[in-house]
Amino acid sequence: MEQLTKKIGLVQTIQRITIIIYGIAIIIFSLIGIYDRFIFLKNETEKIRYSYTEEQKFIVKSQVQSAVQFINLAEKFNLSKDEILESLKNIRFGSSRDGYIFVNTYDGIPLLFDAKKVIDGKSVWELTDPNGVKVIQEEREAVRNPEGGFIYYSWLKLSTNTISPKVSFVKGVPKWEWLVGAGVYLDSIENEINTLQKTIMKETLIEAFFLFLAVTVILIIIQVIFRKFTKSVEEEISLFSSYFDNAAINSEEIDISNIRYKEFSHIAEDMNHMVKSKLEVDARIFTSEQRLRLQRDQSPLGYVEWDLDYKILDWNLSAEKIFGFSREEIIGSGFESLISPDIIPDVSGVFTGLANATGGTRNINKNITKDGRTIICEWYNKVLKNKSGEILSYVSLVDDITERKLTEDRLAKSLEEKQILLKEVHHRVKNNMAIISSFISLQSMNVEDEEVHLLLQSTENRVRSMALIHEYLYKSENLKDIDVSKYIEELIKILLESYDYGVHDIKTTIKIDEFELELDLLIPLGMIINEIISNALKHAFVGIDLPELFISLTGSTGSEVVLTLRDNGVGLPDESEINENDSIGFLLINSLVAQIYGKLEIKRENGTEYKITVTI
Repeated sequence: MEQLTKKIGLVQTIQRITIIIYGIAIIIFSLIGIYDRFIFLKNETEKIRYSYTEEQKFIVKSQVQSAVQFINLAEKFNLSKDEILESLKNIRFGSSRDGYIFVNTYDGIPLLFDAKKVIDGKSVWELTDPNGVKVIQEEREAVRNPEGGFIYYSWLKLSTNTISPKVSFVKGVPKWEWLVGAGVYLDSIENEINTLQKTIMKETLIEAFFLFLAVTVILIIIQVIFRKFTKSVEEEISLFSSYFDNAAINSEEIDISNIRYKEFSHIAEDMNHMVKSKLEVDARIFTSEQRLRLQRDQSPLGYVEWDLDYKILDWNLSAEKIFGFSREEIIGSGFESLISPDIIPDVSGVFTGLANATGGTRNINKNITKDGRTIICEWYNKVLKNKSGEILSYVSLVDDITERKLTEDRLAKSLEEKQILLKEVHHRVKNNMAIISSFISLQSMNVEDEEVHLLLQSTENRVRSMALIHEYLYKSENLKDIDVSKYIEELIKILLESYDYGVHDIKTTIKIDEFELELDLLIPLGMIINEIISNALKHAFVGIDLPELFISLTGSTGSEVVLTLRDNGVGLPDESEINENDSIGFLLINSLVAQIYGKLEIKRENGTEYKITVTI
């Protein structure tokens, strides 16, 4: 009890400097006041500038509206354009009488420019102000609104011969395609704003000066008070620090009875709790280390730890089984003892890169066992660092994947052989179809009946469309990787040549999304394209001067695919007429659409449009 009464409260000592805190608070509020004055200045500036701008915008808008009314009235009195321009040239407005009316044509030819009438003016469509604003083009965009509109840019001020910000209002006279406008410069208000800013800035600097003096005095007072305060605390801190050192090094508790400040005694009590907790944590860490060592030693993966010179510090039983070296034999050896000499630079580079890697690294390389066998191992490497980020050592987990690698190589070779065989099948199918197509072509040359000739030609095209798929399969590196866009473009080119159309005879637009299509969907789609385009080339463009074809294939893998084919021909007959003619082509189209579970839509407006939707 007697010792507790001797303790001096640290809080009581801190209360002695409360007056200083009050002083600092006053300074903070003063600074806030200064900040408010700056905000006030900014707001007042914006209000003045906005009010002035709105006033000037009203003036120029009124002048332009009056000028347009004058033009409309003068037209009724049969005044010529030159007479109207001459009258507009003399209009002046504004306090300095430097405002004037300007007139341009819609395509940028000046008629009234800088209050001067222009004779045989050249187009100033690309006229640009110093800030990159295309003035005439902005004016043209503004008069698309029948009521006119405002534009902002910089322009030469005639009274001062300087570039100044300007706002103009322009309105169109559609009958003559005139742009009538007037502008006003916005820099006149800046003098008033500068005067206001100077006044407020002067007041603010005076306040800041007195605040600086007050802060200086307060800081001197604080320094004097704290010098006296710190002397009484330094001795206590020194004693307290020695207790801490003893507690940290020897894990001994602090003797609280000798501490003067009761606040420090509370900290000492917390420190004693920390010492007890540290002893408990040390015990748990020791148990965890034993558990981790057991897991490491019993792991099926080899464990190897390296020092900073890449020499082995430790490894487990699995590493002994993989490489054949006992722990005693390998400790202190470099990584060179586990690899063949030809890959030493590569492995050295792995260690070098590991030091800068954010995570771990993985690599596969050939290794050498104690008995000289070559094995293939997969390594997982990571850096061990302390809390300061300094590297302590390198750790690797290693797995012997020799058998797995041999199995993978055998599988890869088998897959490559099957790939070659499958490509050869597609090559032979393509050749056989080419022979069939040639036979049909030769046969059609000896047929005089036009209907039979067209039938043979359609059959030939169908065979060629299927042969084209197998040709792309044979040429592609991956049997699933077919360039759909190139396939359809090649198919359209073949069809045009088949019906004696040149490249420029028909405007052809092809839009194909980039995505993969399975073969059992791509072949029917190719045949559908063949039938529809063939039908259009045979019947759609009779009497059409500028024939056009549009083909698009949109969608993405795993969703919906939409095929659209459109022409601007004479249009498709009604469905009843098609059925009466028993068209094989339309029967084939419907059959192919049903085969891929698609939906067919036909539009007969301004030509014919086919839309086939397939849900994958």
